[in-house]
Amino acid sequence: MINIGGGFPANYVDPTFSIQEYATEIQRFITEDFGDNLPEIILEPGRSLVADAGVIVSEVINVARKSKNNLYQWVYLDIGKFGGLIETIDESIKFPIYFPRKGLAEEIILAGPTCDSMDILYEHYRYRMPEGTVPGDRVYIFTTGAYTQSYSSVNFNGFPPLKAVIFEEK
Repeated sequence: MINIGGGFPANYVDPTFSIQEYATEIQRFITEDFGDNLPEIILEPGRSLVADAGVIVSEVINVARKSKNNLYQWVYLDIGKFGGLIETIDESIKFPIYFPRKGLAEEIILAGPTCDSMDILYEHYRYRMPEGTVPGDRVYIFTTGAYTQSYSSVNFNGFPPLKAVIFEEK
């Protein structure tokens, strides 16, 4: 038996290989090493199985330009690193984000609601927000079905943990 481990990635802003492509490569290496005497193989699908099952519905709570010389507006959301988006540390995962408002888009810095200096989601990777975005506008963060609610802290800086709403198919 061979335990390959797990963690097939999900498609975020940067796409990844398909499960079929991973399977083809795994099969090629296993066949090279074992020929026709294939061992039992165990693996974990990881986030590839559940990431697309989640969407975080967020809200803009503030839009600000830090100084006259700052090129980018800061957009503060009602969710941040401590509310379930901890994997934005070092911008390692770039979640697909959708602003439903229409209009010309400008590059922004996205931040969470807390006063913690780490609660900046994306400062180097530039998301684009439609001009005219105001507090109260919805923001949809896709591919959040894996490791968001489970990473949400409880009452950090007085903020409640991320809520989950489950829609059952009928």
